[in-house]
Amino acid sequence: MFPRVTLLYRLLAVCILVSIIMILLQTADDRVHSKRLPLEVIREQDSYIDIKTAGQPSKPRIASNSSSPNIRMFSGKENLQTTRIPPVNPHNFKYIINPRDTCKSKNLKYIIYVHSAPKNHKKRQMVRQTWGARSVLQKYSMRIVFIMGVVEDISTMERVKYESNSYGDIVVENFLDSYRNLTFKAIAGLKWVSKHCDNATYVIKSDDDILIDMHALMQQMNSTEIKNYGTKNLIMCNQWVRMKVIRDKKSKWYISEKEFPDEYFPPYCSGSVFIMSTDAVQRMYQASLDTTFFWVDDFYLTGLLVKKIGIGHKRLNENYMLNARVAMDKLKEDKKHELRFFHVHKLTQIYRMWSILKERMNSTCKDFLTRSSEGNVTTLT
Repeated sequence: MFPRVTLLYRLLAVCILVSIIMILLQTADDRVHSKRLPLEVIREQDSYIDIKTAGQPSKPRIASNSSSPNIRMFSGKENLQTTRIPPVNPHNFKYIINPRDTCKSKNLKYIIYVHSAPKNHKKRQMVRQTWGARSVLQKYSMRIVFIMGVVEDISTMERVKYESNSYGDIVVENFLDSYRNLTFKAIAGLKWVSKHCDNATYVIKSDDDILIDMHALMQQMNSTEIKNYGTKNLIMCNQWVRMKVIRDKKSKWYISEKEFPDEYFPPYCSGSVFIMSTDAVQRMYQASLDTTFFWVDDFYLTGLLVKKIGIGHKRLNENYMLNARVAMDKLKEDKKHELRFFHVHKLTQIYRMWSILKERMNSTCKDFLTRSSEGNVTTLT
């Protein structure tokens, strides 16, 4: 049996024992933490694009130790690591509907993506029955999709799902589909083409209230002038020059000086319809990740992003009729057959205009066959 000790000695022994235990626990905890990565180290993800000067090639933007105070490093068996600076406009929306196999075709030449709203079922049907009909798509090696976001009305979204099951041509991301979110829709189109349709040669963007004389457009695309443009770094459109910024607060298109201080926009395209090379679409999507969101989608896409990737607009202004009130009259007056793109409000009018365009195409074919049989034409181009 141990001899008795005083109370003081007992307390001292207990304190020493507790101290020893705390030291051992702290040492073990330090060893465990030394094997962990700092919480600030971000897992490796896709490279993001930093295009600082228009026309400069895109480069991955990776933070360096000298340029950013937010870099986190760790040592040990691992190599030196740095965090990637996140994009300013990441567009990290999820797909609700995604027909990812639409472009799985070896001979695909054109992909058309149409800005639409969930409620615009009749407009999408108009496209499917006129210039976006299956017979037209097959003839010219095309595919088509409709790009949209979501709305709160459950019945509308259920109808969109039913429509998607019937046609397989709808892309839905989970952003709110509204006027001020049109830039999200524009980026969604760029993203979908970049990820799922990079085997196409050309990309046609359109709105769902546009009528396209697809037969005449395809003849134009096969012309020497268009072929000389090549199939890289290309955007063709109705170009706006010195478009005045609207400061009227009552206007739907009002833009404050804080949003955009200049009096005029730099050159950009009408968002109604334009044609791009697929590589330009991919570069524009990458540039959008590093370009601050601006709600005027036409200017954001074909102004800011096009300038950032360093390409110029090819003007097709003479092929556009964007005044919906006189579109029918202008079509009838178009004796030289120069008009390709029409902005039209009424669906019934679009169907009538499409009938005129089909008759025009048929008469052109008949004239060609007649001249060919008479020996005036010897080759088909």
